Amino acid sequence: MYTDEQRRRHIYDLQTFLRRIQRDQGYPNPIAPDGIFGPETAAAVRDFQRQNSLPVTGAADYGTWTAIYQAYRVLLSGDTLPESVTFFPSGAAAELKTGDKGPSVFVLQLMLGTALPHFSISAPVPLTGEYDADTVAGVRRAQGVFLLPQTGVTDRATWEALALFHNSFFGRTPLSWLASEP
Repeated sequence: MYTDEQRRRHIYDLQTFLRRIQRDQGYPNPIAPDGIFGPETAAAVRDFQRQNSLPVTGAADYGTWTAIYQAYRVLLSGDTLPESVTFFPSGAAAELKTGDKGPSVFVLQLMLGTALPHFSISAPVPLTGEYDADTVAGVRRAQGVFLLPQTGVTDRATWEALALFHNSFFGRTPLSWLASEP
């Protein structure tokens, strides 16, 4: 039997999958994962079931869960980070902060998306390529996890902590990553 915490984690995962699918479909207010299967989650499940010719029940039975997860995995495959991250963005200030835009911010948001779910239940950082309030909040959470000053600004130490975490799980081993640095 599931504990309440396990049940909540499964619901959070389902909501995360649905949020990514809704974002891809242009929903103005995609579901925010909170681990509670309430009316918004049931409505999101019903919408998915309708769009995918599944019985419209609002329940995440095995068939619905599997279809949602498969749709999520297809979308996620387009969002994946490179096998390993080794660069740090360059620029006048050598940091990423509010107002910055571009590929480096997008990579940062992807790294936050792979790291933060391992440490806290929170809404994913939207993949916008813009260093906005959600990105600042995600960076602060990551800095807290990595015992860095929680400034919300991505300096070299923050980037390297996120890259090392990412590479440890998804890329080369940390020692080979460090050995390849100039």
